[in-house]
Amino acid sequence: MMKINPKIGAVLLLLAGVAVLVSYLGDGAQAQTAAPRYKYDPDWPKPLPNKWKLGGITGLAVDKDDNVWVLNRPNDLTDIELEAELTPPLADCCTRPPSMIHIDKNGNVIGSFDAPQGHGMDVDSKGFVYIGQDTVRKYDPKTGKVVGEVPRTPETETARRPEGVVLPPGFPAGAEPARSPDS
Repeated sequence: MMKINPKIGAVLLLLAGVAVLVSYLGDGAQAQTAAPRYKYDPDWPKPLPNKWKLGGITGLAVDKDDNVWVLNRPNDLTDIELEAELTPPLADCCTRPPSMIHIDKNGNVIGSFDAPQGHGMDVDSKGFVYIGQDTVRKYDPKTGKVVGEVPRTPETETARRPEGVVLPPGFPAGAEPARSPDS
């Protein structure tokens, strides 16, 4: 039988412990960075109220309570898709929905409001809804009223590049860079 120096044995034991710890932490780090898995639920959301039919979806956000906000384009729907709105109605379905629909995690519509169509939206940690296109507007989620906006700065034909400003390579000919408010 071979004798092992106690110092070498202690070092080997320490290295084995470090290897186990690294392996354990490595598995935990991998679990934390793994992509989430989603499961399709054919019953979510539940049928929309008032015979609504969604138009094109241009924004989707999840709020702090895991409720989903859907920004759709009801004006994209055609008359034939909205047969319940015709006079006289030709079918039992469908009607134009509000452009913003709030759906809880169980699939129930819990709120909605009309807003101008946009090309993107978000919900902040306080629940305010932001919809943007040329102007970004902030909406109260309960009333649907605009509570703030950041308008787009209009471009003018008379804007000139300040002397000495060099455009980066590949910048489109005739295009001007965005100007800061100071220039």
